[in-house]
Amino acid sequence: MDHSALNQFSSRVRWMPFFVAPAFIVLVMLGIWQLDRLSSKLELLSEIHTRLSLPPVTLDECVNINGSTTDLCHHRKVVATGELLSGNILSLLAKTYKKRAGAHILVPLMVEKEVFVLVNLGWVPQDYSLSDFSNYGTATISGVVRIPIKQGWFTPDNDPMENEWYWIDLTEISTAIGVELLPIIIEAQIGPDPYALPIGGQTRVEFPNDHMQYAITWFGLALVLLIGFSLYFRQYLKTRRGQVP
Repeated sequence: MDHSALNQFSSRVRWMPFFVAPAFIVLVMLGIWQLDRLSSKLELLSEIHTRLSLPPVTLDECVNINGSTTDLCHHRKVVATGELLSGNILSLLAKTYKKRAGAHILVPLMVEKEVFVLVNLGWVPQDYSLSDFSNYGTATISGVVRIPIKQGWFTPDNDPMENEWYWIDLTEISTAIGVELLPIIIEAQIGPDPYALPIGGQTRVEFPNDHMQYAITWFGLALVLLIGFSLYFRQYLKTRRGQVP
C-alpha cells in the first residue's frame, strides 16, 4: 500500500470511533430498553393472572356512582344480573375461534334503571344471523371486566350506518343503540355447554412478548459492530507496521 493510500486509511480509522462509539452505545441502550420492557410485560401478565384468580366482584364495586371505573377491577371476575336488551344486539366482526372466522355478539345489559353495561357474550361463526340470538330477558352474567382497548393501526373504522363494528368504541355504540353505557365491558365466561352459541370465554390475556428476541438482536448488532471495527483497526495496524521501514 502506498503512502497516499495509507494516509487515507489512517484518516478513516481516526474518524471511525466518532461514529462507531455512539452507534454502539445506542444499540446497547436499545437492548437494555427491550429487557426493561420484557420485565414490565412479565409483571403485567403476572398481575393479570393474579386478578383472574381472585373471587368475583359485583358490578357496583367496579363502577363508582359517577360512572367512573375502578382500575383494579380490570381483568377481575364479575357477576351481574339484569335484562339483556336483545333489540340492541351488535356483532363485533373479524374474530376467530379455533381458526374459524366469525364474530363476537355484543348486547347491552340493563342492571338498574338507566344503567347499562355492554356484554360480550362470545363467538359465533361467520354464517350466524343476529335473528338466531335467543338469550332474552333477565340473565345473570358471569364474566371478566375489561376496559376496551383503542383502535389498532390495522383495525378498520366502525361503520354504524351499516352496523359494521370492528372495535369497541363505547361512545359510538351508545349513540348507535340509544342508551348510555358504562365505561367497561363484561366478557362472558363459557357456559355449561361449551358448544352452545355464542361461545363465551373469549378473554385473551396473552400479549405479544418478543422483547427478549429484540434485545438479543440489538445486543447482537452491537457485538457485530464492535467486532467489525476491531478487525478493521487490526488490519490498519498490520498495514501500518508493514509500511514502517
